[in-house]
Amino acid sequence: MRLLPTFRFDMKTLRRLVKARLSYRSIMRESRLLLIVAAGLAGALGGVVSSLMSTLAQYCHELFFGIAHNTRLSSIPSLDPKRVLIVLLVGGLAIGLSTWLWRWWRKTGDIIDPIEANALHGGRMSLRDSFFVMAQSILSDGVGASVGLEGGYTQGGGAVGSKIGMLIGRRRNDVRMLVGAGAAGAIAGAFDSAFAGAAYSFELIIGSYTVATLAPIATAGICGFFAARALATHVYRIPLEAISENWSSNLPALIALAVIAALLGVVLMRGVTQTENFFRSSRMPVWIRPMIGGAVVALLALGSPHVLGSGHGGMETIMKAPPSLLFLLALLFLKIVACAISIGSGFRGGLFSASLFLGALTGTAFAKMGETLGILAVDDFSLFMMVGMASFAAAVVGAPLTMVALAATITFQLQAVVPAMVGVVAAMLTVRRIFGYSFATWRFHLRGEAILGGHDIGWVYETTARQLMRRDPPVTRGDVSVAQFAERFPLAGTRYVVGLDQEQNYAGLVDVALAHFHVREEGGDQTLISTLFAHPDAYVTASASVNEVLPEFERLKTEIMVVVDNEERRNVLGVISEEYALRMYQQQLEDRQKEIFAG
Repeated sequence: MRLLPTFRFDMKTLRRLVKARLSYRSIMRESRLLLIVAAGLAGALGGVVSSLMSTLAQYCHELFFGIAHNTRLSSIPSLDPKRVLIVLLVGGLAIGLSTWLWRWWRKTGDIIDPIEANALHGGRMSLRDSFFVMAQSILSDGVGASVGLEGGYTQGGGAVGSKIGMLIGRRRNDVRMLVGAGAAGAIAGAFDSAFAGAAYSFELIIGSYTVATLAPIATAGICGFFAARALATHVYRIPLEAISENWSSNLPALIALAVIAALLGVVLMRGVTQTENFFRSSRMPVWIRPMIGGAVVALLALGSPHVLGSGHGGMETIMKAPPSLLFLLALLFLKIVACAISIGSGFRGGLFSASLFLGALTGTAFAKMGETLGILAVDDFSLFMMVGMASFAAAVVGAPLTMVALAATITFQLQAVVPAMVGVVAAMLTVRRIFGYSFATWRFHLRGEAILGGHDIGWVYETTARQLMRRDPPVTRGDVSVAQFAERFPLAGTRYVVGLDQEQNYAGLVDVALAHFHVREEGGDQTLISTLFAHPDAYVTASASVNEVLPEFERLKTEIMVVVDNEERRNVLGVISEEYALRMYQQQLEDRQKEIFAG
């Protein structure tokens, strides 16, 4: 008597199982609806991340500094200096030791953030590394360092989106989009603005806007907004008086304000770099640097406790009751120095909220100075605060549309959209002209990476000189005469010929026109062509990537680069012209943009 049913496992059953599995994988990889659902989930989790981080940082403020519940640290007019010093010293030591231990344990380089992940790694991020960044961001802001939590927000949200994309087996572009979705939800939840979160994702994390990504990213921003609202009891709002309708009369002054804000933004970014360089050159141990930076920030807080934390509370205080011009200028200086020292010494965080605060200070100080000098008739300070806030933040963060949306959203001033746009355009043009980077991409430039945003440029590192070179280039030995060379290579032919030494290895380039000129002027019967060899260092190995090859043309001031097999032998494999390399670079970029739009 059989107690269990008998199953027949034949080839027909196996084919059905394989077909079902392939169908499941196809749905997971191809379904557009599933992608939107995944983006919404990533956005919601990003909103949860930002809400929990804000709550924990606020709890740290209340615990460490003894301030009242739900009171912003940077809004407190006075604090016990000894307590501030002790908290920042101990907090800095904790940050430094944790950084040292993490590097020793992980034995990896810099932690990959969402922008770098999308630009180079197909959206792949480490959850473990991201949790560490989030924890350090909470602690850095919690002990009063002059940083915001935005770096931790986007790191956590982006990592969640990346993990979701990998779990459901989506393609590279979809994983990159889900990283942007997580970041969009985090920013939307943190600043109580779904539109600002979506704009931030498009401008910085993904690097471009397409119709195909609109629905997922918008869904993520909305989900992050509602998720954070469900968890948090506060909203990010600073109500101001209505902006005057005849603001256009102050248009030249607003443009001047935006330029000044951009210049101060560049000072802040360079200040961070100079601080990092100082600590690096001092050979101070990594674990002690944040403690030294914390001590300096504590001393700056003696001038004004408003320099502590991200600055949201201070911004609200300044906007509601603008203080004297001297106080504004002093606080502006102290806050810039405190931010530069906090980030440069090793505290973890961002400059998003700090830039908004610095912009509000700049705009208010500008309006007060203009009024004092009699060159501005200021009806209200709201307009200048708004434009200064949007311009400064756009200059530093590099997300102009996001800042316009935030400036209008957090102050209930929708009529400020146009003047804020004027300001961010002027600020961005100024920064691009004199600096060229935002804070989000400046550190990549210092590392030698060609990253200007979340554009997918990972393929640049995969395209090598071997793939771009023209094979079988014209070559000549160095022991032939100039006359023989000119006879073999007429002017109507090639422009450059590769010169070889006695071992048949690369020795230099010969300009054909120069060789013919030498024949006409001096005969060239006895002169060896090797005397006309130029650019002996104008070569790259076959494995060099495009991003390594292109800068060499500018550095060596040459139009041709020879491709060799290795550095020792320098056997010639081919040549690359600068014009052809740039054309291929642009062509591949356009092809990938078409793939994104088609998706």
